[in-house]
Amino acid sequence: MNKENIIICFCKHPEPGLVKSRLAKDIGDKYAAEIYKLLLDETLKSIFNIGAEVYLYCYPNADHPILQQYKNKYGLTLKQQCDGDLGMKMFHAITNHLNGNNNVVLVGSDCLEINASYIQNTFESLNLGNEIVLGPAIDGGYALIGATNLNISIFQDIAWSSNEVLKQTVEKINELNWKYSCLNKVRDLDTLGDFQYFSTHNDYQDFFKRLSSLMH
Repeated sequence: MNKENIIICFCKHPEPGLVKSRLAKDIGDKYAAEIYKLLLDETLKSIFNIGAEVYLYCYPNADHPILQQYKNKYGLTLKQQCDGDLGMKMFHAITNHLNGNNNVVLVGSDCLEINASYIQNTFESLNLGNEIVLGPAIDGGYALIGATNLNISIFQDIAWSSNEVLKQTVEKINELNWKYSCLNKVRDLDTLGDFQYFSTHNDYQDFFKRLSSLMH
């Protein structure tokens, strides 16, 4: 029998100057923040279609009015991210919900290529017996992690924000002798190059139409 599915989405306050700093260097803080808000909405919309229990883990807190709007729109639960580096934040969030009889998937909020189908594939892979499932990013990190089991070592001594994150994480999983799987590589929307890449693909034209309407 398949286990209960839980989805965690990490996000930040969608304010100019607080999100998408690399992209903002080229297009400005305001435009970057609008892109982030729309990315978050697209992510939550995809998650909502899956029918799992959803938690939105927010930084620095869950008080932002836009996040409250998403809570009401999608019927999700808001939580505050804990202190510490990204690894500690992820470990804390996932272990809050793992109970030995469920699957927990954690995603970021800035990847157009992580849709409902991609997340469903993660749950299917976990139900096949993998203890960890990773959604590799083309920059050497990962944009999604699914778990039926967890050990803090997977998140320790990782060079976060480097192109070594995925490699180091897989090494940690292998040290535990755990079964794991990696899905297809995905691309975050972090830089002007990413923006230009997605803007030229037909699959994402609805996103850019929505973005254009917000900016006029």
